[in-house]
Amino acid sequence: MEYLLSLSDDAHKHMVIFTLPENIVRHNAIDVVIDVIGDENIDELVSKNLLAPGYIDDLQALQRIIFDKDEQGIFIRETVSFAANNDELNPDAPLMQAFIPAMRDGVKYFRTDIIVSGGLKTGSSSTSRDVSAGGLGQGGSAASGGLDAKDFSDAFFLHQICVGRQLDVTKDHIELDQTLKHAEKEGLVEVDVKQASYRSTPKGKAKHDAIMAEAQDLIRRYDIFCDVDVDSTGTARFDTGLGRDLRVPVYEMEGVNPFRARFLLGLNDGEWDKMDDWTDVVENPDWFASIMEPIERAPSVDEIGRTKLQSIIEQGKTKLRQESQFR
Repeated sequence: MEYLLSLSDDAHKHMVIFTLPENIVRHNAIDVVIDVIGDENIDELVSKNLLAPGYIDDLQALQRIIFDKDEQGIFIRETVSFAANNDELNPDAPLMQAFIPAMRDGVKYFRTDIIVSGGLKTGSSSTSRDVSAGGLGQGGSAASGGLDAKDFSDAFFLHQICVGRQLDVTKDHIELDQTLKHAEKEGLVEVDVKQASYRSTPKGKAKHDAIMAEAQDLIRRYDIFCDVDVDSTGTARFDTGLGRDLRVPVYEMEGVNPFRARFLLGLNDGEWDKMDDWTDVVENPDWFASIMEPIERAPSVDEIGRTKLQSIIEQGKTKLRQESQFR
């Protein structure tokens, strides 16, 4: 049976997925954290098929967040804590206990989603809603949390290739010159000689899988807040068809970049998979600014109220925990 372990930081800037055999998950959680997640020989993790190559950079970033080192080796930072499927991870219990049954394409497997809190901060996140075309300029820094717009372009291009969009290699594509060069340099795409088109490499597919997994994680954690109806007593009811979409202020309260979330969910939903002019927008900051308009229109944290919003979040998480017990 396959055991999938999704690991991300609490700001959802980095995420990796491990595929673990049963003999590993039978060990205590603390041992797996040190010996697998903390393994500095990442190439060996890849060679053992515990980790896809596309996750290497994110794992290195997570290792810096979680671990410190002295003359005796690595150790977990004192400020770090782990939550598995929204519950505190017991370090002294077998990691297997943190997994829950799941199914994909008719195949049963086990999954756990572990969030790392505390630790070394790799950058701050702003909740500014300023997403003008200038703020998303190529090579510039988006006001929506310091995210370079080039990240959006690279991810959008890779997604289009991975979903099978054709890009003729015999033609010059000046409109996406920089993005295409980057993808080739990073080994994310290659030429399909028979089709005279570009296709994703195994590294590119792994990178795309990571993007889709991050989107699925956002859906699993926050879709419950897309329809919230709060009565006069402060009791929140979800998915009634009568509520408001509070995902954006919830993202902000939870430290999730709402602009990145909107973009990832659009990719996951196939929102732009049928665009005829997709090559024209890959490096177009105005287009990226336009797709962020729903974030601009969303209610703010101040509009809802921090205390009220925190209560809604706690009620939503309680409901998710209750539902997870019956899966």
